[in-house]
Amino acid sequence: MRGTHPLNSFAALGPLANKLISAQNPTHVYGPIRELAAHDGRILLIGVELNRMTALHLAEQQSGRHLFLRWARDSVGNVSMVEVGSCSEGFPRLGPALRPYCRSVTVGCSQWQAYPAALTLAAATAAIAADQTITRCSDSDCLLCRDAVAGGPSTASHQSATQNGMDEALKASGTHL
Repeated sequence: MRGTHPLNSFAALGPLANKLISAQNPTHVYGPIRELAAHDGRILLIGVELNRMTALHLAEQQSGRHLFLRWARDSVGNVSMVEVGSCSEGFPRLGPALRPYCRSVTVGCSQWQAYPAALTLAAATAAIAADQTITRCSDSDCLLCRDAVAGGPSTASHQSATQNGMDEALKASGTHL
């Protein structure tokens, strides 16, 4: 089963697939990860490193940051505001905090790593809350990192985007409701 988020959809297989995927909507992008953690699930990285662990964006949110907002067309062409994560290139800096939870094995030429979702999220959330700069990437000009470390869009920005942004986005795209 695949989710319907227009920019960050998740896929799941198995008896809990519907429960996991149905937790996601445009303004709860990481709902499936939250459900995975609630059901004692595991995060599996296959041949990639922490900079590809999408779950760490949920840890950013749980640490008090606001997710970024974008506008996207859904599967039927409607424009809507959606939540998304930011730059993840600094996530490997969370390695020391997450290492105790990692189980690693080599499969062929590929390194596979498994992390218990709930413990990993808790450790990452605590590490980010203790040091907001821990997720900053090596690019000193990265605006996504700058804004994420500052807490992401302000609550006022979220409210303004929700109230006014849809009208502006529709005008800019030439779409009429």
